[in-house]
Amino acid sequence: MKKCKYCQGEIDDKAKVCPNCGKKQSKHILLIVVIVIVVIAVIASLGGGGETEKESSQTGTTEKKENLVLEDGHTGSTDEYDMFYTIDGYVKNNSDKDYEYVSIEFTAYDSEGNTLGSCVDYTSSLEADGRWQFSASCDGEASSIASYKLKEITGY
Repeated sequence: MKKCKYCQGEIDDKAKVCPNCGKKQSKHILLIVVIVIVVIAVIASLGGGGETEKESSQTGTTEKKENLVLEDGHTGSTDEYDMFYTIDGYVKNNSDKDYEYVSIEFTAYDSEGNTLGSCVDYTSSLEADGRWQFSASCDGEASSIASYKLKEITGY
């Protein structure tokens, strides 16, 4: 025999409902509450996220990822024959960690805002507190590119 959690009356050990007060005798409520608290704590500790996706316009300001920063002053231009469009600039590693691989990707647009393609560059290493001079080559018709936006900076 055990006592009811609510009325303290004696009930059978296997009883799910107290015959005296009619209340359910769930043992799992405390366990469920503890599990919910642990899950919330884990999710909260994982917040903050990674080092990708943040937009910056051609004339915008520096956009900072957790550790990798696209510095101000990046420019896009075509070559003298309007065959190739490149975006040149710098990515700064603000962390104390070396990266074995870093890539940068922009989306290129025409004057009406239509997507024309991607502009990509990568490096096989970027040291802690280092700076990388990139030159992202764009696919698509170079003479039609009117603007670009940062799609992502990825590093590992």
